[in-house]
Amino acid sequence: MLERLRQLTEDAATLNSKLILVVANAGGGKTDILSRFAESEGAPLINVGRELSRKLLSIPAMQRSVEVMPLLRDLIDQTDCEKCVVLDNIEILFEEDLHISPVDVLKKLAHARPLVAAWPGSFRDGRLTYARTGHREHCEAPIDGAVVFELN
Repeated sequence: MLERLRQLTEDAATLNSKLILVVANAGGGKTDILSRFAESEGAPLINVGRELSRKLLSIPAMQRSVEVMPLLRDLIDQTDCEKCVVLDNIEILFEEDLHISPVDVLKKLAHARPLVAAWPGSFRDGRLTYARTGHREHCEAPIDGAVVFELN
């Protein structure tokens, strides 16, 4: 699995959006594979939920949606790693009050260098899904411009 993820990351380096999504539902092994991958590659592993929520606390709720991208970009840039960056625990990006598209945010962040991110949901018929239909954080998006690595 690590070798396949490594190959996908190398292949993505030539794409416009260098986003690789590791897709599995909760308990599907995303954190384990991302931790092992980051360690083997010497890549930084960012816990997005912890780091982003800490930074958003000081920002008024009405301004948070416009601050998400710059804050995430700063977190990534602080790593000083040109090879790739690994993002885990991205569930905060689905927070309804942020009014953002998690897929679009991740794609934009993945222009400069490969970005490997956990996707806590499923992939079916070319579409990513997070949370069930009717849930306030439900998200469904086409996968145009990213590589999907499904854990089974």
